[in-house]
Amino acid sequence: MSGSCSCSRGDPKSTKKFCFNDELKEKPLTFADLKPGDNAEILGYHHGDVRYKSKLLAMGLVRGVILHVLQVAPLGDPIEVSVLSYRLSLRKAEANILQLRKI
Repeated sequence: MSGSCSCSRGDPKSTKKFCFNDELKEKPLTFADLKPGDNAEILGYHHGDVRYKSKLLAMGLVRGVILHVLQVAPLGDPIEVSVLSYRLSLRKAEANILQLRKI
């Protein structure tokens, strides 16, 4: 992906889709990159199983939601996160459909 993003320039016609700031050189993270105590914002979704994606959306895991990593199982899977007002355990392999940004 090259080029610049119009949403960072204040263009009134632009929408906030999947905008990755080239200047910051940030790439979306996955659950494998997070440790207990980390916070991450959901940027969007990678291509993957549509049924599982719809389940995540139904649980409120939409763009802009903040996740707080609470625990990681001893062997690394599953991972427990606090999202909205509840706790959720997700398998890393399935949850890697989420694009995250560490905050």
